[in-house]
Amino acid sequence: MKLAYMYATPDVTHSEVTAVQGDMAEVLFRIKKMGYTGVEFLVRDPRELDQKKLRNIVRDLELDVPAICTGEVYGEDMVSFADSDSRVRKEAIDRMKACLQMAETYDSMVNVGRLRGRFTANIPKEMTVKWVKEAIIECAEAYPHVPIVMEPVNRNHANYLLTAKEMHAFVKEIDLNNVGIMLDLEHMLTEGEILSDTIQNVEPYFWHFHVCDSNRFPPGVGDYDFNIIMMILKQFNYNKYITIESFQKPNSSLAIERSYQTLKSYFE
Repeated sequence: MKLAYMYATPDVTHSEVTAVQGDMAEVLFRIKKMGYTGVEFLVRDPRELDQKKLRNIVRDLELDVPAICTGEVYGEDMVSFADSDSRVRKEAIDRMKACLQMAETYDSMVNVGRLRGRFTANIPKEMTVKWVKEAIIECAEAYPHVPIVMEPVNRNHANYLLTAKEMHAFVKEIDLNNVGIMLDLEHMLTEGEILSDTIQNVEPYFWHFHVCDSNRFPPGVGDYDFNIIMMILKQFNYNKYITIESFQKPNSSLAIERSYQTLKSYFE
């Protein structure tokens, strides 16, 4: 296993995000210096980024980029695959493809959580499901060598594909080699899922993992028992990246340090 930290790229302007924000070079240097080997990018619109500058920083620091997280495409701009407006749905697909193109340069994957959208009262559920499936298939086929990891999102932030069981069925219906599942500890626990049972049920589609402590705090600040969590991952021979996705509490410097100090023994 390897450890990464979530960084919100400069196109993300909303301040209450589960990632560290700030100058690209300065923040990525802090992450590398602390001991992390990877950085995951939380993006809103990659087309607004200075991609060359970012790639150069990542290269110079010798950091891995395990994934591109699309949460703020919906979180900040409310753009999704399930919007009633076809123009918004097209924009969601365009942004997803921009994320896939970005991921391709890093040999990484792209996550889809809130970007898929929600059931709404004015749209039949079967239509929403159809739109989401068509969008995922179009994007996956456009970038067949870039993994897409579908993320179950809990009831506080979504009303569709809330659990790993539901997502597993969805991914199996998609039936494309580059579409899998990522799990997020907070979403799972909110939905009452048991980590060991869930991993067993979704293998071999389990490709990525986000962690935080209780209340989406940094690991070591809340109540979760990470010894149990990490033991379960090792029992299933999980050997991919784990990304810290938390609020920067009490501040980003302490969040980065506390998370690393809490988990470093499992990566040494």
